[in-house]
Amino acid sequence: MKPLTRLALLGVLAGCAHSTQTVPMVQAPLLENENARGVMSGALLADAAGKDGDTLYMVGATVVADGLPVRLPPRFAGVRRGGTASVTGVTLEITPYLAWGEMEYHWAPAAGGTPAYGRATFVMERAGGSWRIKHLHTSSLRR
Repeated sequence: MKPLTRLALLGVLAGCAHSTQTVPMVQAPLLENENARGVMSGALLADAAGKDGDTLYMVGATVVADGLPVRLPPRFAGVRRGGTASVTGVTLEITPYLAWGEMEYHWAPAAGGTPAYGRATFVMERAGGSWRIKHLHTSSLRR
């Protein structure tokens, strides 16, 4: 088959494969929701375990805890290295490129001490196919 004939045949086949039907909008899949929630809870658990967690944050992310800028872990208000952290509630909104959510959490020290309760607000951006924290603001809750 001549190269020009092959090219013409390929053009005809490509034209037949094109659909004029529009694709309907759908809600974010459950997996997308779980991925974003995983970033939120992963950041909290990394803080409580005394781990870095930097892979969950965008380069240049802003973090504020109890009204003060924070650059190094622990980043969550009331959380200190060691102890156990748990998520007690999450709300989340997702668009194709941004996600934002609110999370309530509890931190209990490993040996004695006062537990902490807090609320975190996240803004996340999709980067390289994954969600990354662009902004995190946390506040201690008085109980």
